[in-house]
Amino acid sequence: MYMKIGIYKITNNINGKFYIGSSNNIENRWTLHRNKLRGNCHINPKLQNAWNFYGEDKFDFTVIEETEIPKLFEREQYYLDTFKPYMRDIGYNIAPTAQGGDNITHNPNREAFIQKMSTISMGENNPMFGRKHTKDTINKQKDKAKGRFSLEWFISKYGKDVGTNKYDERRIFLKNRKINYSHTPKNKGISGVVKMKKIDKKKISDSKKRLKPLKKELFADILSDILTTKQIQDKYEISKATVSYHKKRLLLVT
Repeated sequence: MYMKIGIYKITNNINGKFYIGSSNNIENRWTLHRNKLRGNCHINPKLQNAWNFYGEDKFDFTVIEETEIPKLFEREQYYLDTFKPYMRDIGYNIAPTAQGGDNITHNPNREAFIQKMSTISMGENNPMFGRKHTKDTINKQKDKAKGRFSLEWFISKYGKDVGTNKYDERRIFLKNRKINYSHTPKNKGISGVVKMKKIDKKKISDSKKRLKPLKKELFADILSDILTTKQIQDKYEISKATVSYHKKRLLLVT
């Protein structure tokens, strides 16, 4: 029986994103992909989440090049470099290099990979560098966010069993957080007043004091639009909400 050796592509027909891989038995590799994805146990979380959300019938499998075994990684690397499917808005690959799999935990070059991925979207490499979302795009994102984290949202994204478990896990996590988001009865029908424990208020106060001498540098980083929100969070050890708050204020001023 003839076995195809080469590079393949798994494409999402809804948004155009894709995954590129290589194998010395492409037909068998596709069968393994499908079995893992159907079982919700694929080692690539990006591809698995997309499969769960859009459904199996929305994905196509194609062979983009047949080659010889000694050239497999070389040709796979060519397509990774050319199409960059590891970029968030392009595809589902995790690694930017052809290393025989996307499993980060067992990746032989794990540390180098993490370091490269931490800087791969900085500055001009960031797909949003020098660009802003249009009002139409923002409205679409808002519409898409409606119902997020509801039971129906989890089920549509992960399937009934896994989705229900994730929904229950999130509810337990929120319930056990230190911050108590309770609302006063007098504000019923309006927006409730958040009550926080004294320990949480002290944490916020200490955080503000620590951040005060760094504000000029923080504002410069936000306005430069070079660092991503996550990178700013890590650099200043602040929450996403804090970054968004200062970003909104700065945009109003400028």
